[in-house]
Amino acid sequence: MKSKRSSMGKLSPTLFILSGPSGIGKDTVTRRLLQRIGAENLKRIVTTTTRQPRNGEVNGIDYHFIDREEFLRRIERSEFLEYANVHGDYYYGSSRAAIESTLSAGINALLVIDVAGVEQILRQKNNFRTVTIFITPKSLDELKQRIAGRGTETAESMAKRLQTAENEMKMAPIYDHVIISGSRDEDFTALLEIYKKSQLA
Repeated sequence: MKSKRSSMGKLSPTLFILSGPSGIGKDTVTRRLLQRIGAENLKRIVTTTTRQPRNGEVNGIDYHFIDREEFLRRIERSEFLEYANVHGDYYYGSSRAAIESTLSAGINALLVIDVAGVEQILRQKNNFRTVTIFITPKSLDELKQRIAGRGTETAESMAKRLQTAENEMKMAPIYDHVIISGSRDEDFTALLEIYKKSQLA
């Protein structure tokens, strides 16, 4: 974790980065954290993607939806802090300008991205403070039970999710903090504690 202080001695605004396997509950704890902290102190950075919106998704709130050609142009202009091509189908990326403008306004920023994106960011020499957090299941079997409980996965998609999760869990040591997932309340409490402590570091 990189600690930076302003000339007034106050901690500089921080980019919080949250990762974890699909199905671990990142969106749930993220919503609760944003509600608890408030928009004047913490803003989630909306991911840009080339996939089509799903039912109920709103452009600019759930994702920024753009076409593949525009995404590739933005890559050429280095407009993404990190980006990835997922399964060869769709691109996902985090706007550098959105992150920097949020931090410049004195507001902490929150990214929910995968391990590959975090690796990209950690390799860069950015001039802002980062705190990285990984939420991991106690075991793959427990994660499988959680995903199966949704009733939305085929056997093939389940196998793909679990293989991806296993690979992601191996990368947990690169993060500043690892939360071993319990109940949703326990996960939220752990995340909130990390946030609060980071503001005192």
